[in-house]
Amino acid sequence: MFVDMRTAGLAPELLEELNSVRLMAPDKLVLSCRISPGDPTAEVRWYRTRFLYKIFMEVVSDEKYEIIRDGDTASLIIGVSESSDSAIYRCEAVNKFGKVRTECRVVVIRMFSFLF
Repeated sequence: MFVDMRTAGLAPELLEELNSVRLMAPDKLVLSCRISPGDPTAEVRWYRTRFLYKIFMEVVSDEKYEIIRDGDTASLIIGVSESSDSAIYRCEAVNKFGKVRTECRVVVIRMFSFLF
């Protein structure tokens, strides 16, 4: 049997989905999922909704967001959450053989303190 190595490969596979989260600001937010990377290794990207939960925008590592990939675990971390971090978040893995994604809802509640 002949296998054409130019077309042999594996699509990424979702092993564990994201879970929805409800937390109090300014708690740390950690979103994690598990994705078998496939072959060639899939590119993993994170997205969150904007504009009243209708449009997804890509999230990139910066002073607010930390994106980590450790083996088959992909994580998005927000060290200090704010109510504006409430959104739907998506993790997506893509290679030339396929795409998988998982989404969750994050609700960040702001605690008000009153002086009496």
